[in-house]
Amino acid sequence: MSQGNTTPQPAASSSSGPAAAGAPGAQQDAPLTIQEDSAFLPRASSTYAEGYDAAWTFNLWVSIIFFVIVIAPMGWFAFRYKRKSEDEKTSPIDHHLQLEIFWTAVPTILLIYMFWVGFKIFANSQIAPDDAMEIKVTGSMYTWKFQYPDGTVCNELGVPKGRPVKLLMSSTDTIHAFSVPEFRLKADVVPNLYTTMWFQATNEMETAAECAEYCGIGHSGMLTRVSVLPSGDANTPGTYEAWLNNGCEKKPLPPLQAGQKKYQQICKSCHSLDGSRLIGPSFKGLWGKQEKLADGRTVLVDENYVRKSLVTPSADIVAGDPPYPDQMPNLSYLKDRDIEGIIAFLKEQK
Repeated sequence: MSQGNTTPQPAASSSSGPAAAGAPGAQQDAPLTIQEDSAFLPRASSTYAEGYDAAWTFNLWVSIIFFVIVIAPMGWFAFRYKRKSEDEKTSPIDHHLQLEIFWTAVPTILLIYMFWVGFKIFANSQIAPDDAMEIKVTGSMYTWKFQYPDGTVCNELGVPKGRPVKLLMSSTDTIHAFSVPEFRLKADVVPNLYTTMWFQATNEMETAAECAEYCGIGHSGMLTRVSVLPSGDANTPGTYEAWLNNGCEKKPLPPLQAGQKKYQQICKSCHSLDGSRLIGPSFKGLWGKQEKLADGRTVLVDENYVRKSLVTPSADIVAGDPPYPDQMPNLSYLKDRDIEGIIAFLKEQK
């Protein structure tokens, strides 16, 4: 195990190597997609989206209309009144007071109105209802972590349909931006500072959340799944409560398949399966190997080593040329079943 960064990937089914076939007949997650309702905007899936889309559409049409009003006469005048000879004199008319007042006043009124509409939308997005459910979001290169009110921590965002949700966000390393296009949400996620935003999902659906601020080599893969589920009993399949009770899964996964999914979510950007070096060493042939560490020690890659590398990643840094960086995030939030799944997955990487 090495030090390095992590990233979720678009689909758990996209892995390669022995583990990809290690769970025959197991259900795979669908690829992450963002549904589009028009050529310009994604599907509107939150109460916040309606006002945002109305303001965006209004601004778009104002821009188109004024573009035509300005550019069309400009082109016509340039053609119609171009200078035809060296002897032609320019017209002495230099201004028209009433026209100038008109074309100053109308855009000013429109801009004030557009600012007011945008400001109201922004202000409303910053003040969450008192009964909003709070979820803590942590951005790290290159993964998202979500902590739910019951203490559950996982790498996917799940919310109940029709209930206000407040996101309390911070970063462990650099500036990220948490964005869910279908909810019309986007806010910076900053180290040593909390930022917040809230939303209320209106459709039962799955979509993608992404990082919208360039944060490094793995930025484009900093995606995670967003699931909107109906509220209900924790024993009823398909409900938000059951999803949370199953560790952010619609139903419990076998260890190998669970480990494969965790690899896709938090390991793939740093550890390959084909023997190539990324930020950290490859997982190929890792299990049972005597691994040389940067401090000169040698350790056996077994269950204890894997667990220690996940919860205290700086303790055993693998030797490399050049040296591997000590930048793997602490994954102590993983539950025992998550670690057991990762161990089962590593055993299959021959």
